Amino acid sequence: MKTCYVTSVTTLIVVLSALASCSQPSNPWTVVSVRERHPGEVPFEKATRYLWPSPDANNVPGPDSLVARIRTNEEYHPFLWLEDLRTGETVRVLDDWTSAPRWSPDGKYIGCVVWKSVGRPHELIVVDVATKTLLLDPEVRASGSLMKWSPDSRTLAADGVIYGGPRTILYTLSVPEGGVIVIDTLDVLSDYKFSWSPDGRWIAFSRPTELHPVGEDPVAADLWIADPETGEKWPVLETPEFVESNPLWITNRTIQIDRSRWNGDERGVEQRVVIELSKEDSHPAQD
Repeated sequence: MKTCYVTSVTTLIVVLSALASCSQPSNPWTVVSVRERHPGEVPFEKATRYLWPSPDANNVPGPDSLVARIRTNEEYHPFLWLEDLRTGETVRVLDDWTSAPRWSPDGKYIGCVVWKSVGRPHELIVVDVATKTLLLDPEVRASGSLMKWSPDSRTLAADGVIYGGPRTILYTLSVPEGGVIVIDTLDVLSDYKFSWSPDGRWIAFSRPTELHPVGEDPVAADLWIADPETGEKWPVLETPEFVESNPLWITNRTIQIDRSRWNGDERGVEQRVVIELSKEDSHPAQD
């Protein structure tokens, strides 16, 4: 088994070469059923603090009385501030323009994006909350758009656009080591939708394969599962007539998705269904 591990991705060629060098073993995942969601089934992310996005992306509550805030200066440039609501202490973190703070579940880190230049506008970084300083700058040379922490706070997953594209990338960043794993890239400019399993061992993601001819909405997207430590990935549902989107793990064996059919002219009504899975594994996941 070869791990697709990149410590510093400096060019698109390096990214794609690292991805291409990963061998893919046989698919261990099997779909047992596709069914309606049962009453009371709640996605793991929605029931867990810090894993679901804050309603206000500029004011994100953290542990105890801490809040990560994005505030603009008189020139409307955004900066990251940490505020302690109990003491009233407010400290600006970093000198870079910063946005989209996301707390790690253990409250030790904040993932966010910084503006480095016109050519590199939204790159992912990680801040150490205790020292209020930059912890990791992985130099992926791709934007960080949607980001999600693993439940154990060891890995930050993000999607974005490779500079010089248009190509979309899904990747992970290990914390505090800083290693980058490229999970997938696309030749189309479309967002990934992805989710961590409750045990933190897997990432389910929607992989768009075709876009609307006069828009950017996917008209075909498949469901995949990836190992965030190795970059290995496997298709779970490959259905050209359907768009499988917004995967959210409920348990380590069930994933909720939104599904709609493309008839060649328009997408049908989305249906929310649950995929039940089994996996051939010497160390099976615990539900």
